[in-house]
Amino acid sequence: MAGIGFQLKELYNQSSFFSQLRAYGYSTVTAVGPMFLTILLITASREWLIYINAQIFEINLFMAAVQYAFVFSQILTGGFLFVISRYVADQTFMEKEENVLSSMFGAIGIVVFLGFIAAVLFYLSSPLPFSYKFITYLFFTELNVIWVLSMYVSALKDYRKIVKSYVIGIAVAALLIWLFTGPLGYATATAVFIGLDIGFMLIVFMLMWDIFHFFQLNNKQYFYFLTYFEKYPFLFFIGLFYYIGLYGHNLAVWLSERQVIIADTFLMAPYYDTPVFYAYLSVLPALILFMVTLETTFYATYKKYYGRILNGFPLQDIESAKQEMYRTLRLEILFLAQVQLLVTFVFLFLGVRFLPFIGMTQDQIDIFMIVVLGSWFLSLIITFFLILLYFDERKVAFQLTSLYAVLTFFLTVIMVKLFGLYGAGMFIGAVVSMFYGSRLLIRQLNDIDYSTFCFQPIVYKEVTTKTERFLRKIGSLD
Repeated sequence: MAGIGFQLKELYNQSSFFSQLRAYGYSTVTAVGPMFLTILLITASREWLIYINAQIFEINLFMAAVQYAFVFSQILTGGFLFVISRYVADQTFMEKEENVLSSMFGAIGIVVFLGFIAAVLFYLSSPLPFSYKFITYLFFTELNVIWVLSMYVSALKDYRKIVKSYVIGIAVAALLIWLFTGPLGYATATAVFIGLDIGFMLIVFMLMWDIFHFFQLNNKQYFYFLTYFEKYPFLFFIGLFYYIGLYGHNLAVWLSERQVIIADTFLMAPYYDTPVFYAYLSVLPALILFMVTLETTFYATYKKYYGRILNGFPLQDIESAKQEMYRTLRLEILFLAQVQLLVTFVFLFLGVRFLPFIGMTQDQIDIFMIVVLGSWFLSLIITFFLILLYFDERKVAFQLTSLYAVLTFFLTVIMVKLFGLYGAGMFIGAVVSMFYGSRLLIRQLNDIDYSTFCFQPIVYKEVTTKTERFLRKIGSLD
């Protein structure tokens, strides 16, 4: 996302207040993309159904299906996204853009196939009507495709097109949901999902249209990107455990005594899921700041440091660039932590003041406050492992994300079963992982000279992977 980050930085550097305000709007949509807008639309749809006095069963059915689609689409595609991001970046850097478009078709084909298998197995014993299964499966598939496309649109370096696609799609979905459930009187979960399906299908088409016009060559090597799973296996597991970590504590509570079964199909825990849903919104500013600061200011010093190494600068100049990079990184992390801490206090205040008005009990507000505090540490964890990936420390980044995923799940199980404390598992897991992550980052930065000069091969030799040999054997590669 560095290309988009630099364009956004140009807007931030402009003195005009409206230019900077516009930059914040663009960076918000670009950084959190469909996640932010989907959350906004889902929340508005739920409140709208309540406002028009829809049946409680329909509201619960809608929230259950949309939550499953949202959570499991990210878990399913999470590992693919990190591998695809590396593949697209490498192919673009090597000016082999004919490989990019073909990989998009291959990646979409694989995640859609896996999503279909998962949906069939999940709905196999469900008593829900086939029509509802189909429209919710379609929404699940669209989310899978959008998460994949997000890796490719980031290479377009045109945030205006990204913003335009998401805003138009969400607006169409909102309009159709209002039309179906309001004037036409179909206040059902099915009607809401039809509106969502049409709106998100429009997003898919618009994003694909932009990608087709940017990457116009297709060499039909659809599955060559799979070789990167063998070259960089830790990337897949980093993405997988990252999303498991985000939702693992929810899954743990679903298995507790707070579980609720919706329509004999969906296992949920609204008592816990609802406050966590609102608490996680506090992480979004950190994602935006990461793009605008670390992906612009830090990246400039990062590029300067490695540029001097590659161009054979004197050791004194390289050391000077390294110290400048360290100083910038330290200041940017501190700035991000301070802003995120301010956001945390704002969310705590707003939660105490306004959450009771939407029906939350005091126990749920307590969960919200604990998870908001834990989310401050989570924002630093995300920052740390992304910085580690900047320095290509994939194994170390995997250690951090896997630790957070394992800790939050099992600590939530322990805290709920033994002490009846909800949210404490996520908070403790985030605190421990944050301190562990800071230690890992400091250690890797202290050893950066050794990693840079001693871990790299003296003579690079391209190795044909087993995956590539297999693909050629079955005729998938020329």
